[in-house]
Amino acid sequence: MAVTAGGSPYVESSDLVANYPGASLALANRVDQVMQAPTQNAQTGTTYTAALLDAGKNVTLSNAAAVTLTIPAQATVAWAENTQLNFLNIGAGTVTITPAATVTINGTPLTLNTSEGGSLVRTASNTWTFIRTGAGGKVLQVVRATDSTDRSTSSTSMVDANLSVTITPQLATSNILLIWTARWAQQSSDYIFGQITDASNVAISGASEAIMGDPISSTSATTITVIGYHSPATTSATTYKCRFSVNTDTGSLSNSAQTAQLFAIEVAA
Repeated sequence: MAVTAGGSPYVESSDLVANYPGASLALANRVDQVMQAPTQNAQTGTTYTAALLDAGKNVTLSNAAAVTLTIPAQATVAWAENTQLNFLNIGAGTVTITPAATVTINGTPLTLNTSEGGSLVRTASNTWTFIRTGAGGKVLQVVRATDSTDRSTSSTSMVDANLSVTITPQLATSNILLIWTARWAQQSSDYIFGQITDASNVAISGASEAIMGDPISSTSATTITVIGYHSPATTSATTYKCRFSVNTDTGSLSNSAQTAQLFAIEVAA
C-alpha cells in the first residue's frame, strides 16, 4: 500500500487481495480525519507552526504577547500545489509570520496586528505569497466634535478655537485623518490663519490654512476646510484641537451661522 503526498493511503496493483480490507479501512479513516477536521484551528500560544491540515481552514491566533507563526519547508510538510493557509489575529500581541530555512515568503509586512487577517498561497516549492485581508486603508472608527459658538481673536499668535476631539486608536500602526471645517472671517484685508495641533500645541504637518479678508466689504467670510494626516504610533487616547490667529485686526469663526466640525478618522495602515 502506498501513501499520497498529503498522507492518504491508497491501494496499488501489487497489493494482495488479502491486504485490501486493511488498506480500505486505512483509507476510510484518513477521509474521516480530513472531513472531521475543524474549520477553525484556535491557537493561544506564543508560537505556532503551520500544519498540513490547516490548508483551507481558518487559523486564529490569540495571545496578549507577540506570536511567532512559522511556515515549515516542503521537506517537513508535503504541501500540495496552490495550498492556501488563512490566519486571523484575535489577540493583543502582534503575529509575525516567519519562514523556515529554505522557505521564501513574498509580500510585506509579514505581521498581523489585532483583528487583522491574511492568507498565504503556495506558488512553488518552498515559495509562498502573503496577501493581507482588507487591512490597509480600512476606516476603523470616526470621532466628531462640533462648536456652534462664535469665536474671535486679535492675537498674532495661535490661540485655541475651543474645538477639540479625542480618539483612542485601535492599532498603534494606524493613521489619523483630521478634518476641520468652519466659516472664517477677517475684519480687514489682512490674513486669518488656522491649524490643527496635538494636545501640546504642536502643529500637525500640512494641517494649516489661511485666507485674506475682503477690503471691499471689510469682512470676508468663507467656509474653509483644514485637512491633516497624523501617525500617533499609540493605542492611548490622543487629543487634537483647532487653533487660529491673525496678522492684524480681528479674525472670527462664524460658528453660529455654520457649526464648526472637527473629525478624527482612524485609518488602518
